[in-house]
This record gives sequence, structure tokens and C-alpha cells, in this order.
Amino acid sequence: MEKQNALEMARKYLSDQNYQKAKETYLQALKETTDDQTRAFIWAELSWTFYNLQSFQSCIEAAENCLDLNADYNAKEDLYRLIGFSYMSMGQDQKAIENLEQSIRIDRSSVKQQYALFNLAKLYFKHQKYQQAWELLNEAEGFFFQNDKDYWLSILYMKGFVKYYQNQLNEAERIFEELLENAPEGKQRASALFGLAFIAFDRKDYLKTINLCEATAKLDENFYDKETLGFLTAASFHYLGRNDVFEKYYQQMIKTYPEGRYRKELDMIKSKISN
Repeated sequence: MEKQNALEMARKYLSDQNYQKAKETYLQALKETTDDQTRAFIWAELSWTFYNLQSFQSCIEAAENCLDLNADYNAKEDLYRLIGFSYMSMGQDQKAIENLEQSIRIDRSSVKQQYALFNLAKLYFKHQKYQQAWELLNEAEGFFFQNDKDYWLSILYMKGFVKYYQNQLNEAERIFEELLENAPEGKQRASALFGLAFIAFDRKDYLKTINLCEATAKLDENFYDKETLGFLTAASFHYLGRNDVFEKYYQQMIKTYPEGRYRKELDMIKSKISN
């Protein structure tokens, strides 16, 4: 197979989303190519192929091979973004952050880079770098408001919790209410109610907290953080003087989450009641 034919075939396979055949054909083209610049382009296109095959380590290596062969490659931001996304998928957050930061240093204004901004903000949020997350979320929000509502709603969710963790409850409440107003379906509406439950609990409005937790679970039966819903509900019943109900939640919680995040708090309440 001639080099040019192999490249053309590989690109067609990639365009057709036949990623396994694309990978095989790109690798064949590499064997037939000695020119470093052409090899760099092949490695770049292979990085996308590996990423779509969810071969994330191979994606990283392919992108790095491209950069090693052509230091002047004119779409470095794409490669660093892809490396960052691959490290995210592998759970290596610090390397993901480093590469996404490098990507947006090169370009932060194009459409494709809004997704780099969004995912970098998610990582900052995850690692409690709330001010850095807030700045990136604000930067990307306008684009996603116009172009991708699901991403925009996710931005509102994170922004609401940023303000909550910064103890700006009124602003957090306003953002969660905006999310609730614009969320079209159960899971997204549940996430808004979840945020509002935190605020109600902090304000010691325990009956409202219970109602919000129950509404969250009803809207999304597979809600991602049932443990927190259970804790907020159990603790609220305790503070309302309904220790009989707390006891039922306590037994269920320690059975379901014996080493859970709230075990210490639950045991403290249980001990207080027993004494």
C-alpha cells in the first residue's frame, strides 16, 4: 500500500468512525513514512483515533510523539487538550490539569477550547480550587448558554456550589433557583433541589431540607449522592426532635454505608441521644 493511499484510507476510516480500521491503516502509513513532518501529522491523527477507541495511554503517547517530531505543529492546543482529557479519563487529575492549562494558554477563545475551559473548571471544582473554577465557569458560560444547554446547566450547578462553599448562601440560592427554572428534566432538576437542600440545612430550616431531599430522590431514583441525601434527612429529623425517625435512618445508613463519609457525625448524634 503506497503511503498516500494508506493516509487517504486511514482518514476515510476516521471520518467514517471506523476507528479500529483507522488505527491499523495509520500504523501501516507510519511504517511507510520517513519524513518527520508527515509522521507528526500521522501521530496527531492517531491520537484522535486512540481517543475514540478509549485507548487513553496510547492517545497520550501518540500526541507526545507528534510534539516530539514537530515542535512547530500548528494545533498544539488540540493535542494538549486531548492529552488532558485522556488523563481525566484515567483519573490522573494533576496531569490533566497541567495539560489543559497548557492548552488554554495557547488558545482559550475558539469554540473547541470552550470544552477545555469547562473540563478544567470541573477539575478545579473537584479539588476545591473554587475561585479558579468560578473564573473559568464565568468565562465559558456565555458560549454554552448560546450553544449547549446541558453544559450550561452543569455550569450553573457548579457555580451554585462554589458560592455555597464560599458561604455566600443568598447567591448560591439564586443560582440554584435559576438552574431549577431552566432544567427540563428530572436529573437536572434534582441537582438544583440538592443544592437548595444544602442551603436549607445551613439555615436550620430542617423541614424544608427533608422535603427537598425527598423531592430530589423522587425526581432521580438513581441520584448520584444518596448518602448525602440520607444524612441531611436523618440529621434534620434529629434537629426537629424526631429521634425515633432518626434512629430508623441511622440504622439504614450504617448498614448501607458502614465506612461512609458521615459515619462520624451520625455516631455523634446517636451517642448524644443515648446519653
